[in-house]
Amino acid sequence: MKLLFHISILLTLAAFTTGCSTSKSFAKKGLKLEEAGMLEEAAQMYVVSLQKNRANIDAQIGLKKAGQAVLNRELQEFVQAKTMGTKRDAINSFHEAERYQTLARNLGVALNIPEFYLQDYNAVKEEHIAELYDEGITYMDAGQFNEAEERFNEIAKLDPEHKEATDLAAIAYCEPLYVQAQEAIDIEHYREAYNALDKVMRRTPSYKDAADLKKEVLADGLFTVAMLPFENATIRSGLDAKVEAYALEALTSVDDPFLKVVDRKNIELILEEQKLGLSGVIDEETAVSVGDLIGAKAIVTGTVLSYNKVEGDPIAATRDAYEQYKVKRKNEEDGKFYYETKYRKTTYRELTRQNSVTVSFQYKLISLATGEILKSSIVERSSQDAATWAEYDGNLELLYPARNNGVSLNSRARRNLVSMMSANRNPRGVDQLTNDAFQSIINEMKGDIRGLMQELVK
Repeated sequence: MKLLFHISILLTLAAFTTGCSTSKSFAKKGLKLEEAGMLEEAAQMYVVSLQKNRANIDAQIGLKKAGQAVLNRELQEFVQAKTMGTKRDAINSFHEAERYQTLARNLGVALNIPEFYLQDYNAVKEEHIAELYDEGITYMDAGQFNEAEERFNEIAKLDPEHKEATDLAAIAYCEPLYVQAQEAIDIEHYREAYNALDKVMRRTPSYKDAADLKKEVLADGLFTVAMLPFENATIRSGLDAKVEAYALEALTSVDDPFLKVVDRKNIELILEEQKLGLSGVIDEETAVSVGDLIGAKAIVTGTVLSYNKVEGDPIAATRDAYEQYKVKRKNEEDGKFYYETKYRKTTYRELTRQNSVTVSFQYKLISLATGEILKSSIVERSSQDAATWAEYDGNLELLYPARNNGVSLNSRARRNLVSMMSANRNPRGVDQLTNDAFQSIINEMKGDIRGLMQELVK
C-alpha cells in the first residue's frame, strides 16, 4: 500500500467534487463503505467530506476509526520491511505513515503512531545512514562521484543536521567538475572549463581555487573584437555612424563572457598614443595591423552598400457611397405631412501614402592571427509603412457606405467609414524606417557572431 499515492488521489478527488456533493453525502458514503469492511475507501470518503467541511462530526469520527486502521496497516508494512532488512523500504513506509497522520491532523483528526514505532524507525534510520555513509566513502575512494553524491544526498535528506554528509555531497558534486575543468584547460577548451567551474561555484563558492581558476580561464579564453569605423558606399551621409551605433550596442549586449568589444572611441585613443590615425588604415589588409596594436584577436568591418528610400505621395481612389436626404410627403388619407428618408449616390476619396526604405549592408569578422575572414555576410532589409484615410466634402453625418446592391445601413460598416475620415494620414517616416531596417540587420549580425563565438572559444 502506498499512502502517498492515496493522498494525491484524495486531494484530486476533493478538487473535482467541490460543489458537486455535500460534506454530509461523502460522510454517508464513508459510513456505508466502513460497514462493508472497506476501511481504506471509507477513509478516503471521510477525508473528502472534511475537505468540504471540517466541522462535520460524523466525518471526524469516521476518519478517526477508519483512518487509524489505514495508518496501522502502513505501520505494519514498516515492521515487515524492517524485519526483512530492507531499511530504505521501511523508512519510506514510515514516512508515508507520517504524511497520512499529518493529512488527518490538518483536517482536525488526531491519529496515533505509538512511541515504540518511532523508536524502531530512529534505530533503522541510524543504521541506514551508517551504511549509506560507508558506501559513499567507498565510492569516493573509487572515483565514482555520482554514486557517492547520491548516498550523501540521501543522508542529508534523512538527517539535515548531518553536516559531514552535506559537505561530502558537495565534494562529490564539485570534484568531477573541477577535474573536468582542469582537463579542458589542458586542451585550451576554455568555455568548457568556465562552464564546469561556474557549476562548481554555484554549489560551493569556496571550493578549492575554483574562483581564481575561473578568472584565469576567462582571461586566457577572452576573445577581443575591435570594431573599426564602418564605411558608407551610398550618397546619403551619416548612415555609417547610425549602423555603427546599433552594432556597438548589439555586440556589447551579447551574452558571452568571452566576448569583449573595443569600440571606435577606444581605438582612436590607442592609435593616437601610437601617433597613428584611422584614415587609410581601415581596409582589410591594414586592419590586421591596427587590430594587433589594440590587442584584439579579430576586427569587425562594416559597409553600407546601398540605400534607397521612397517617401510616397498620396494615391487617391474614388469610392462609391450614399448620402442621406429627406423628402417631404403628404399622407393622402389624413392630409398630414411627413418626411421620407432616401439615399442618393455620391463618392468620397480613399487615399493611401506609403514610405519605404531598402538597405544593403555587409560586415566581416576577420582573424588577426591568420587574416582569415571568419564570417562575411551581406544582409538586405526592407522596411515600409502605409497610412490609409478618407476625405469627403459633404456632410459626414449623412454619409453611408455602399454595397453591391445599394446603400449599406450596417452600423459597423458605417462606423468604419466614418473612422477612416479621421484616420492617421502620416505613415512612419523614412528615418524611423531606416532605424528599423538597421536594427533588423544588426540583430542578424549579433546572432551570427554569438554563434561563431561558440566555435571560436570552445
